Amino acid sequence: MTRGDGLVVICACLLVGLSYVQFWGAPDAGDASATREVRILSGGTEFARLPLDRNALVEVPGPAGITRVEIADGAARCAASPGSQGICQRAGWLREAGDMAVSLPNRVLIEILGETKGPFDSINY
Repeated sequence: MTRGDGLVVICACLLVGLSYVQFWGAPDAGDASATREVRILSGGTEFARLPLDRNALVEVPGPAGITRVEIADGAARCAASPGSQGICQRAGWLREAGDMAVSLPNRVLIEILGETKGPFDSINY
């Protein structure tokens, strides 16, 4: 192995490390302070858009009944839904931009809006 080969190996390792930090690293501190909102859609139209920094309980009417959306501690969740399987409630607390919960029987969508999307997962690929 020559000096040139060693230099190429070192440069390649640095490039891989920098690429990892750039594309998959932790978000900047500025991203965490960005204004985030929760958007609630009912039947395809926007029912409400609320900031996540204020606690609230929103009742969203739909064809199957009332869906209750709770906002607390910088997160939102579907607290109660008329769906028999409880899929909306099982989505849990939504915190990152792009997180969402859907109540299909009631045609309600709860989505977190923000500057950047959350971390990559297998669905993104």
